[in-house]
Amino acid sequence: MTRKIFFSFIRDKSVIITGFFADTFLLILFYTLSANGQAEILYPVVLSLLIFLILINIEWFRYYRFTLNLQRCAENVSYELQPVTSEQKEAAEAIEHIHRKYLRQITEIYSSNKDQRHFISQWIHNMKTPVSVMDLIIRRGLENKGEFDADGDGSADTGGEAGLDAGLGSGIDTGAMEMLSNLNEENTKLNNILEQVLNILRLEDFTSDYVPESVDLVASVRSIINGRKNQFIYNNVFPRLECTEDTVPILTDRKWNELIIDQLVSNAIKYSGIDERSKNIRFIIKKQKEMTTLTIRDEGIGIPSYDMSKVFEPFFTGENGRKNRNATGIGLYICSVAARKLGHTLSIESEAGKGTSVTISYLSKL
Repeated sequence: MTRKIFFSFIRDKSVIITGFFADTFLLILFYTLSANGQAEILYPVVLSLLIFLILINIEWFRYYRFTLNLQRCAENVSYELQPVTSEQKEAAEAIEHIHRKYLRQITEIYSSNKDQRHFISQWIHNMKTPVSVMDLIIRRGLENKGEFDADGDGSADTGGEAGLDAGLGSGIDTGAMEMLSNLNEENTKLNNILEQVLNILRLEDFTSDYVPESVDLVASVRSIINGRKNQFIYNNVFPRLECTEDTVPILTDRKWNELIIDQLVSNAIKYSGIDERSKNIRFIIKKQKEMTTLTIRDEGIGIPSYDMSKVFEPFFTGENGRKNRNATGIGLYICSVAARKLGHTLSIESEAGKGTSVTISYLSKL
């Protein structure tokens, strides 16, 4: 750093240095010519050089200290510049004025964004209320489907008016069940989208919602598998937990870590259940001395190689997302940001047509 400042100083003072030596040379030349070589030149030259060295060292000290403080100020805005010359004082005042101006603007923008985030968050919570109510109504309808059928199987009477009523009852029952099933699927999608938006908002205030603790990774994975039991069955996908130990403690935040794993499991099921063949999703937990890894390996459609570099970018859906209308491009982005904030490493490997493996690396809890 000192070397860089020194060369900058020489460049900035090059005009003064060149002017001094040019002036000294002209004076020597003048007295040499006027005195026909009899004038004493050495003494005034040495004296002039001594004065020059004193002045240039004073200038160097001022320049070095201010420039060094300026570089430190770029890293820490509260660092004092300590200007000496009028030029440095003017520069320091201009920097302070610009800093105050932009600090005020940033504060205003942050305040405005905070109000908007609060409004959006409140709106999403309000939206989740009718979504929850619709979910309750749909579940009750699916559980009480027999109430739609007067003579549900239509076997009591096969002719006449009674048989017609029974047939209509059975027809209404089938249509109503299909409608409720479709409504339930769409309502679940809506709820997941609202949750994703809430998670993005929470990421901005991550530190206020972060509680590091010792968490049993095996228990977390089992809990997530059980929570998506119906989705596994519906998509003809089977989870396989592979771990040599009953408990594997890691250092993380339970809620955020389970959110990451749950999102990865959701993607694995979504892109494994596209065809009717039964497939497995393997959860491989390996414990080492300092690191513990969880690998979620599916047998789905995989990711094309040209999409791999962008899978963690926000709203990127890629080729698979264009085929699947339910893809939002938010899930993996949330996972990557949350993992980075938690201090975990998230990596992904995939081959089109052969499946995808996502690995999370944790610090082991000793």
